[in-house]
Amino acid sequence: MKWSRPSSRQSGWMILFGTAGALLAWAFAVRRRPAAAPASAVTDISPRASSSPSVSSPLPAAGGSDPSRGLMRMAVGGAVAVVLAVAIVIATRPSSPGGPAGASAGASAGAGAAGSSPGPMSLADCQAAIAAQLNLPDRLTCGYETTGAWLPDNDPAADPSDPRYAGAALPTNLSTGGRACLTGSKRPVLDTIRPALSASFTAGPGLQRIESTFQVTGVDGPTGHDILIGGDNMPQGLTATLDFKMQGPLTHGESYRWRVRGTPPSVGAKGWSSWCEFTIGETTLDDLGLNPTRKYAITLPTAKWREALAILGPVETYTDGAKSKHAPIEVAATSSATTAPVTLSGYDWNSIVESLAYWASTEHKAAYWAVADLISAALDGPEHPTMGFPRA
Repeated sequence: MKWSRPSSRQSGWMILFGTAGALLAWAFAVRRRPAAAPASAVTDISPRASSSPSVSSPLPAAGGSDPSRGLMRMAVGGAVAVVLAVAIVIATRPSSPGGPAGASAGASAGAGAAGSSPGPMSLADCQAAIAAQLNLPDRLTCGYETTGAWLPDNDPAADPSDPRYAGAALPTNLSTGGRACLTGSKRPVLDTIRPALSASFTAGPGLQRIESTFQVTGVDGPTGHDILIGGDNMPQGLTATLDFKMQGPLTHGESYRWRVRGTPPSVGAKGWSSWCEFTIGETTLDDLGLNPTRKYAITLPTAKWREALAILGPVETYTDGAKSKHAPIEVAATSSATTAPVTLSGYDWNSIVESLAYWASTEHKAAYWAVADLISAALDGPEHPTMGFPRA
């Protein structure tokens, strides 16, 4: 085990306690030592003295208490009091800024960790400190208040001329599903329930990457999809994205607004962009528009069910006894009738058409797209769904 040299404060404590211990031990020894018999002892002169040897009395002569011992006790008590007073002063004195404790405090303040610090970092310094971290620690707050950091706020967009944002990377070139950032009656209507939001940032001195936070809420008030979330991980570059393919679908016909800033959610720094708005279309090509929990039954030729089964692959049985979502299609495909019905939940139908679209796009097979189109039309969905995959 590596030995480390004790600090100056530790050494001072050791010396003080050692001195105090030595003084107390010496005082105890002096008190316990038997007193020597005085020279002028009183001799017994009774008649029995001649029949027994004379014995010196162990008691001192009257009025013979030693005054030097009392003075010694007073000196020892005073010394102990002085030692204790000095110890208290050292214990309550703040650490030197240059010592280990001061260095630790300086490091904490520089990293924005919780603890005493002169105040929050500037946004530019905070972004630089975050960019220097390969794995962002949860405790890195740049000195900003963390209470409510994950809650939506209503702070205005950052003004580039504000001294608080001098040298900071601020969001610009905002894009909603490839469309410009617009609001009000000009907001775009998107043909997807899973849009991708993106922004780039102005260059900061030596800044190579940026951590981001996106806020999404409804134009007319809170929605069931309100989020305040870190952007998708971008190891390099001054860009930020939030792809709803990873977050779950939004709602048809709903209008949303969003904005972004150049710090992670755990850092309460501002620097927000302006708001962008968009509306999800009443129908979109990447969704069948079904109620996820409702059951839907459709009837198709048995031959078409066999084509669907060939694309989806064999039905699997899992360890808990459950089977693949398309197990009812396998039953219909083996029917001896010319047509067969299949009943599934809206959620399962959406998953099956999404799988068909994935293989059609990946394999570039028009026949696969035809099966996806057939099932979608039978469910009153889009005539030519994409389910979010390129249809070439």
